[in-house]
Amino acid sequence: MWLFFDIGETLLSEKSFHSARNDGLFQVLKERRKDLSRTMYDAAHRRAILSRPGGEASRVRAIAKEVLGPSEYYQAVQEYHEKVGNSLVEAFEKDPNKMFRPYPEASRVLSELSLRHNLGVIANQHRKVRQHLEKTWDLAKYFKFMILSEEVGFKKPDREIFLLALDKARIDDPSEAWMIGDRVDTDVGPSRSLGMKAVRVLHDSETSIIPSASEVEIPDFQFKDLNPLTSLF
Repeated sequence: MWLFFDIGETLLSEKSFHSARNDGLFQVLKERRKDLSRTMYDAAHRRAILSRPGGEASRVRAIAKEVLGPSEYYQAVQEYHEKVGNSLVEAFEKDPNKMFRPYPEASRVLSELSLRHNLGVIANQHRKVRQHLEKTWDLAKYFKFMILSEEVGFKKPDREIFLLALDKARIDDPSEAWMIGDRVDTDVGPSRSLGMKAVRVLHDSETSIIPSASEVEIPDFQFKDLNPLTSLF
């Protein structure tokens, strides 16, 4: 059996990164909208997440657009990337653990599962994450292979990235493979639409509030963390 894992908010906590992003973006937006309170920002942030933005840049645009409106948000987004976004990238490159950190149970769960099953990664990630999975967090050793969006040119929820993984694993019957991730729109839905099975791991992540919009987005199992996987598989 093959088990494919997402990375962000599945194996790695992004809470520190999201907190720094929200603090920085709030300050940028408040400079343009003086009446903006943190409560208002948090509500806009929640609505933006529920709108199902794609990657990080899409989330920032969605939040800014929600707060400032469609005619004023663009310059704020540019300012955010110049003042905040670039500094977050630099902080990650200097010390990845300040922005991202493996969940406490991740290494143990992967170690146990790798003894019984083939493990892989399907993730929307920068190529540099591979280096840190290998050297900083010592998690890469558990996977037969890792497919990262920047390296292959496909991005979840595109079906091509899942088909690439199935082909690389030489899986003829998709029902023999499982996708394990935090999002219904980029992990659960697209994998199940191909015949794979899926587990949603919530980890109280930003996107854990996004509900399933159709039957195909309903996971076969849903857990609050990775621990139950060792019993399930």
